[in-house]
Parts: sequence; C-alpha cells; structure tokens
Amino acid sequence: MRPDQVHQILCAIGATHVYHANTVATSCTFLEQGGLLSRGFVESKGLVQTPQNSDDVDRRYGIWDCVFMDHVDIHDRAGRRKGPNHYGPVLFQFDRDILLDLPRDAIVEVTKTNPVHWPGTRSDNDRFFQSSEELAGNIGFGDFDKMLVLRAPKVPFARQPLRIIVDDPEKPIAASANAYEHAVRRLTAAAAVGGIEIEIQRRACRLGCICVAKYRGMPITQKFN
Repeated sequence: MRPDQVHQILCAIGATHVYHANTVATSCTFLEQGGLLSRGFVESKGLVQTPQNSDDVDRRYGIWDCVFMDHVDIHDRAGRRKGPNHYGPVLFQFDRDILLDLPRDAIVEVTKTNPVHWPGTRSDNDRFFQSSEELAGNIGFGDFDKMLVLRAPKVPFARQPLRIIVDDPEKPIAASANAYEHAVRRLTAAAAVGGIEIEIQRRACRLGCICVAKYRGMPITQKFN
C-alpha cells in the first residue's frame, strides 16, 4: 500500500501517532544514525542492537530488512494486563504525518497478526492485508497485531524535536545507577552524536499498570544498558 493510503486509514480510526519501541542500546544506534533502522541494516553495518525473540521469524519471512511501527502505544494501552512493551522500554513517538514524509512510491504493509504468530501460514495473503479496502474494513484503534511494516532500511528523523518516552522500572541497573536516569544519559549522548534534537519524557502509567511489578521480577540489564 502507498503511505498516504495507510495514513488515511489511521486518520479514520483515530490514530494520531505511530510508535516504535526498542531497547536503550538499539535506540542509541538509531539516534546516532539519524533514523529508525531495519535490523538487517544495523547488522550489515556492524552497528549495535539488542537481540530480539522475533529475529528468527523476521529473517524467515523476509522482513529482516524492514522498519516496524505501531499505531498505538502498547504499554499505555495494555500495561494493566501485560506490563511493559516487550520490545523495550524506549518508545519513539511520531505524528502520523511521518508517513506522508516517505517517498510516494514507498511500500507500507500492515500485518494481519504479529509475525511471531506466522509459523504455519502459507502465503503473504495470510500475513498481510492485500489492499487498503481490506485493511480499512478490518482494523480498529488498538489492534496490536496489525503492525506497520515499512519496506525500507531507514526512516529518517525528519521531524524534530523527536519525542521519546522512557519507562522507569524503579530499580537500579547497577550498584549506584538508577535505570531510568542511566537510559536518559545514554539516549541524550547518542542524540548529540547524531545531531538529533530530542525531548525525553518519563512514562506516566495509567492507574493499575503492572509494569513496575513486571520489571521487579526480571533482569533489566539487556533492555536498559
């Protein structure tokens, strides 16, 4: 689908922004390089990124060289049930008009389900919506599995300042370092390297969000370091 077609559908369902969540280390690479990057691009350039559980699936189904976005802040939307976004504590938030900044001939696909559920599917017809009409008839605001897949190695940070929301796990990452403050320092330094203007916001969770309890029970070094 064309970017403007997907943009029109997001407007219709009330999605005002698009998002990308990742770890601190991978997010720092994005900031240093000036844009969201596909995992294949990062690997090919020998840059830093944190392994994700979905890596094998992304390679198997030909989306290793794509950039992913969501039309909803999953942590905010599902934090009371699932806790933090499992892709990472750093959330890049963009105005939906970022899709209109893409070249008109860019391709934006939308998944029918999260690719981690693709094993067993037989064709792209089972994995992606095949037309804007099909997508418009089957998406509602908050459908987490319907992920935007941009067939591009990089989506530049054209619109600045760039808004970044960072989780606060309320625990140290080392003996004397608070994880949230450590993340902010790393992201700020990376943005300076890349010449990117950023605004960092500490996540304000909805009442009843279980993210802190989830973080309390897990090692956070890989996600926050």
